[in-house]
Amino acid sequence: MDHSALEQIIVCPACKKSLTKAVDLYTCIDESCRSAYPVFNGIPILINPKNDLFEQKDFETKGDIFFKTYSNPLIRFLKDIQPDVTFNNVSEKNYLTISKILQSSGHIRILILGGSVDGVGIKHLKKVLKEGDLLVETDVSYGPNTTVICDAHEIPFASESFDLIIAQAVLEHVLDPFQCVREMHRVLKNSGLIYAETPFMQQVHGGKYDFLRFTDLGHRRMFRNFREVQSGLVAGAGSALTWSLKYFLTSFANSKKVDRILSYGGTFLFFWVKYFDLILNKTKGSIDAASGLYFLGKKEEGYLLSDKELLASYRGFRYSSEK
Repeated sequence: MDHSALEQIIVCPACKKSLTKAVDLYTCIDESCRSAYPVFNGIPILINPKNDLFEQKDFETKGDIFFKTYSNPLIRFLKDIQPDVTFNNVSEKNYLTISKILQSSGHIRILILGGSVDGVGIKHLKKVLKEGDLLVETDVSYGPNTTVICDAHEIPFASESFDLIIAQAVLEHVLDPFQCVREMHRVLKNSGLIYAETPFMQQVHGGKYDFLRFTDLGHRRMFRNFREVQSGLVAGAGSALTWSLKYFLTSFANSKKVDRILSYGGTFLFFWVKYFDLILNKTKGSIDAASGLYFLGKKEEGYLLSDKELLASYRGFRYSSEK
């Protein structure tokens, strides 16, 4: 990580003015703001002091905030052998596509929101990074990759700083995803790329930090200021059914302990259903029953997808006028 390059683009999340650094503290240069941001564990905590959800002191120690860590070797082993309930053979292909697009560029800057741990397939993108490139992985949780602690509603970077922004399995966990996307648009360079994966048919998986789901058109409208490069399914109806069967089982739980047992057992009972996606992901009808969706777009100055164009882009079979 080139910390000097990072510090050149860091700004105050509250007012978007520049910051000065003294030892382990960043301070806003704006006299009417003067917000201060500490550095804990070598990581800048760029959380607005007026943030309603998170406080800077929450990050003084590397405790669990979103991701649960387990010190017990047996529990870690059981987690490692637990099968995933989602069939995803799309993310790797998408990151390879993005990598090919970026290969012709010079030095690139990439921002990953919710990047404390690697998302599915992102290793392919990281492999093509070269000396002089800047990769900034942010989150509201510590993890092996965390570069900066920040809230995606107030991205603490200067406008038009990045060539690529990634929000993989993030936007369902924020209170106002439209505000987050506006912030992404602001910090993305013109002709820069944005890539997002967001669930549609999935049950709650982030506890109290889980808020929203999006249909294909709902997802597209959120990115209406970006011209589409490609979009589609991340996981289809088979994965959606696997999620539903597992959560049908956990619905019988009357305590957290029972919920954990049923949840763990349910993945082994029903994980195989997700492999129907090998067939279903190729059918047009699956878009309305998808477990998750993706969008890859490009920022173009002045571009706006109209709602009429949005409705005309519907790819499913469900029409309000059908009898």
